[in-house]
Amino acid sequence: MNPRHQEPSYYDLHRLITWLIVGAAFLSAAGVSIAIYAEYQTIGIQALSMRADFLGDYINSPLAYVFNLGLLAAGICMLISMAGLYLLKLDTFSQYIALTGVWVGTSVILMGIFPINFLSMHRLVSTSYLLSTLSLHFLVIIAGIVPKLICPRPLFYLSLISFISAVSLSLQLDWTLLDFPPASPKHTFAVFQSICGCKPISTLFGV
Repeated sequence: MNPRHQEPSYYDLHRLITWLIVGAAFLSAAGVSIAIYAEYQTIGIQALSMRADFLGDYINSPLAYVFNLGLLAAGICMLISMAGLYLLKLDTFSQYIALTGVWVGTSVILMGIFPINFLSMHRLVSTSYLLSTLSLHFLVIIAGIVPKLICPRPLFYLSLISFISAVSLSLQLDWTLLDFPPASPKHTFAVFQSICGCKPISTLFGV
């Protein structure tokens, strides 16, 4: 182990990264949950069949500002945590993961800034988020397979599931419009699928 990895400052930075990732997951999940609850008060169980993007619609969603602020806060937490991971300098591969995480965090922030009311920009940043999460989970999966790279087993399996979900969503995406086709009424849990691919419920690192 590198001698600097035994320094107290190393462990402090490591804990900061971990808690920031947890914070990002909590903030994004809280924003979505509150916005869904507000919609539930208005339209009932149909709130579970709407796309997550519409929760950020300032015109029609009662608590869109909570949803969008949750994205902003989660994205900022993600950016800071990835900056910390980069500064740890564990190895070159971890720095690639950190830079990809910065891409994810930036996309999350931009989705909070450009909700679905700004349709063209929202489609671009949502697609950026989808591609960045694909890349991030792919790198984490590699870190879990290559013996020399350290990746906790729970994180590896969660990234594998998230990667499969993101691939499924990318196959459903209309790449000419950078948007998803309207969901069938039979898809009761469409909102959760939309969250996984279009909004950062931050299983970003699965913590």
